[in-house]
Amino acid sequence: SEYRKELETDIEPFKGLLLGLFFIAVGMSIDFAVVLKQPLLITAIVLAFLSVKAAVLWGMGRAMPLPKPERPVFIILLAQGGEFGFVVFQTAAQAGVIDAPTSSLLVAAVAISMLLTPLLLVAADRWWIPLLAKQKRVDMDEISEPQSAPVIIAGFGRYGQIVGRLMFANGIDATVLDHDAEQVEGVRRFGWPAFYGDATRLDLLRTAGAAHARVIVVAIDDVEQSLKVVDMVNEHFPHLTIVARARNVTHYYGLRERGVTLIERETLDSALMSARSVLESLGWERHQARNLALRFRAHSIELLEQMALHQKDEAKLIAVAKQGRQQLERLWAKEREEAQARKQRTGWSSNAEEAPSGENRP
Repeated sequence: SEYRKELETDIEPFKGLLLGLFFIAVGMSIDFAVVLKQPLLITAIVLAFLSVKAAVLWGMGRAMPLPKPERPVFIILLAQGGEFGFVVFQTAAQAGVIDAPTSSLLVAAVAISMLLTPLLLVAADRWWIPLLAKQKRVDMDEISEPQSAPVIIAGFGRYGQIVGRLMFANGIDATVLDHDAEQVEGVRRFGWPAFYGDATRLDLLRTAGAAHARVIVVAIDDVEQSLKVVDMVNEHFPHLTIVARARNVTHYYGLRERGVTLIERETLDSALMSARSVLESLGWERHQARNLALRFRAHSIELLEQMALHQKDEAKLIAVAKQGRQQLERLWAKEREEAQARKQRTGWSSNAEEAPSGENRP
């Protein structure tokens, strides 16, 4: 009904209260004397219970398929016993299916498995997950032989993939490096040649063929890592042409300080395309919208270059930005006036040509 959401909100606080009362009641029903009398049996039941569920969950994780680094958390969170087991065992004892001591042992085993879950998560986070990550890193970090592609793409996320797809579609080989193992694994499933590795490592760049390549595309998400790669390339591989992705204006300035000239701001062109679509939707001609977008792009880049000279002087930066905006507004105002004047002249010429023909009509 229309009151469902409001009722759910009103009932929500009582759900936690009733759940707490349920666990209190279950805890009071546990016979700790039985647990203390048979600690080995309780331990064996808990281990057997967790082992069987862990084996089943591991198989499910492989079948799904679930990435290896995520499997430990998946197994540990679900391997514990559930609160439904408390109800089942107590109901079975009341129905005479199992005796009371057995019910107490099973209830205690389920409770202990739930208590062990936080400890198992801590242990997995400290030992198991790092071990899996290390094994995966070793497997994927290996570049069997030095590469000789003319292009190196450092970072193969949403930005680098577009660059890589265009290269591969035109038969241009590229060596792809990415520090995200899952990203590399996913890219490889689609048939893209990619290697796991940190592009800020000099030895990895050498193996990737930086000494013989012609261009390196720095498309890394992290700004600091991106600048580190540029610094390393400038120092050890100065012959490489650097094509860089700038995430923001600050990143752009950092790249310019390092002598990079081929920089693309990742959102500029997409935003301009959206602006063109807006203008066309409002009735502007396609060529007019396109020309406006191109002029705005050129002006934006020119203004950014001017501001780069004063990036440490905030007052000067603000002054340059205001001046640039005013120049652009004056330029477009002048163009609108000229366009209006041309339209009026065209209209006057058309009227002048039509007048004689109208007078000669019978």
